[in-house]
Amino acid sequence: MTTYLIASNEMMCRILARRMEGQDIPLPVRWHCPEWLTDGDVQGVPVHTIDNPDEAEPLPHGAVDLVLVDCSTADDPYDLLNRVHARLAPRRWLVLSDALDATLMAHAARLGASGCLTVPAPVDLVCAAAALVWAGGQCFPRSALTVLRARAAASAPSPATAADTSSAPVPPPYPWVYPDGSTAIG
Repeated sequence: MTTYLIASNEMMCRILARRMEGQDIPLPVRWHCPEWLTDGDVQGVPVHTIDNPDEAEPLPHGAVDLVLVDCSTADDPYDLLNRVHARLAPRRWLVLSDALDATLMAHAARLGASGCLTVPAPVDLVCAAAALVWAGGQCFPRSALTVLRARAAASAPSPATAADTSSAPVPPPYPWVYPDGSTAIG
C-alpha cells in the first residue's frame, strides 16, 4: 500500500510527506510532480525540476490506495484530475485546490474523489483530511455545497400552480432537512 502526493510545490510535498508518515495512512508516502502522469510523453509539457527521491519510480500497475493531488498550479486542473483517475485509478483521493470552484469539485466527485480542500491550508488540516478520506469519509467544503445548491436552485423549474399540485403527492415531512437545504449539523 502506498500514498501518492501529486504536486508541483516541492516544499509542500516534503512537509506533507514527512508529516503524513506519522498518520494512519498507507505507507510509504511517495511524491511526484504532475508530469509524472504523462507516461513519459513530456514533449511540449513544461517539466518542473524538483529534488525528488521518488522521481524515477514508474507508474504503478493497477489501482493505488490513496492519492493527494494539488490542482492549484495546474494549467488545466480538469485534465490533471482526469490523468490521476485514468493512470492511478485511486481507491481514495483528496483534491487540493487554490480556488473554491464548484464545477471542479463536482468533476472530482464524479471521478470518485472523496474530498476537496482549499489551499493554502495548515499541514495538520491536510493530514487530517487525508486520514478522514483514508478511513472512508468524505470532506467537501460547506461553501462549495452552498454554491452547488444555489446553482441547482437557479436551474430548478418554477413553482407549480395550485391546479398543478392538486394531484401531486405530498412528500412526507423530513425533520432532518434544515431550511438552508443541508442535512448535517455543523
